Amino acid sequence: MDVYAWIVLLLGFTSGTLNSSIGLGWGVVNIPVLMMLPTLTARQAIALSLVTGIFANGAATFENARHSLVPWTYAIMMGLGGIGGGVLGAYFLRNIPALTLKRVIGALVIVLGARMVLGR
Repeated sequence: MDVYAWIVLLLGFTSGTLNSSIGLGWGVVNIPVLMMLPTLTARQAIALSLVTGIFANGAATFENARHSLVPWTYAIMMGLGGIGGGVLGAYFLRNIPALTLKRVIGALVIVLGARMVLGR
């Protein structure tokens, strides 16, 4: 196993903990870090984050449902919207230039981070 495999294991643990406890972290943390790995393209980093999110989100969903924390009506409606958005987003991922993806992700991380730090 190469060193990058250990990095992504630690990244998954860290992001999974953040995502499950405060609802933030999976894509916001994973994608910028994955894009820094020389073994992945921007498209691969995004796709990898989405696929591995299934495992972390599945585990968190099981635990949250077990403790009656999921409002199922909203979850179903949001999930249905997410299906359409997921298909459209995958289309964009395949068709937006890689440099544009990197710039959009970088700008979003900066703007969202600043809003969170400034409390707005």
